Amino acid sequence: MVIVAVCVAPRLAADEPIMNMMPRWSGGWGYQFIHEYRHESDLLLGRTKKHAGFTEDVHLLHLQGVYTWDKSVRLTAKLPYVLDARREMPDGLGGKKNEYDNGIGDLTLAVPLKKYFNLDGRSGSWTFKPMLQVPLAGDDEYEIYDNEWGHGLGLGYEFETARFVFSLHTGAWVYHQNEPFESHSSLDLGYNFFVGDTNASLLWETDFHYEDDGSETLSAGPALYWNLNDTAHLRLEWKHDFYDRQGVLDHGNGSTFKFGIGFVF
Repeated sequence: MVIVAVCVAPRLAADEPIMNMMPRWSGGWGYQFIHEYRHESDLLLGRTKKHAGFTEDVHLLHLQGVYTWDKSVRLTAKLPYVLDARREMPDGLGGKKNEYDNGIGDLTLAVPLKKYFNLDGRSGSWTFKPMLQVPLAGDDEYEIYDNEWGHGLGLGYEFETARFVFSLHTGAWVYHQNEPFESHSSLDLGYNFFVGDTNASLLWETDFHYEDDGSETLSAGPALYWNLNDTAHLRLEWKHDFYDRQGVLDHGNGSTFKFGIGFVF
């Protein structure tokens, strides 16, 4: 029996423009670009390497925007573009074949509702976030994005002090057709510091992705956020899959690098 691989769409599960930081004022808006590169080294079924060394490489460009009516009510939009995606698959003759994908991905809209608090030496927020996925991707044998309508709900809690950052987020998606239910959770711990007259944060981020077809991925790694001048913001991130289990034949055991630049007004 031939088992057909299904590509899991890469997502920014909890991250919001701009760099999860702002705007936090009425009438604020901003946009950011994120370049993402992911390399996966094996074709897995469960935890077993069914085809070791069968790789997948994905290059994405994310365009994201935010508008804040009030500091507690905002609208975000995320539109990915697949610059280039290539995966190696069994050809049925004992060898491998290459499959390719590129083009626009699915649009994600969200309305994060935030409740801010200021305590002695600590400030933060609670987040309730309805989400909608709008299918814009193509429908091919190999596709990075689902090309399906989906509804999601996200919850979050975060705070920071003068020196430390804590962030906990989780979200779940239900789709209209054949895609499995999935959830994404993240835990970020960070340290704030100064670079000259500007401020920055060094974080350790941990993500967990679950699908009800039996797929589970735990990834973690460092991230650097840098507020250049209150208008321009930079972010670097690298994560590695420390645990990867695929419920259907799919690529795994990967690493992801992201570089983002954002502007807020």
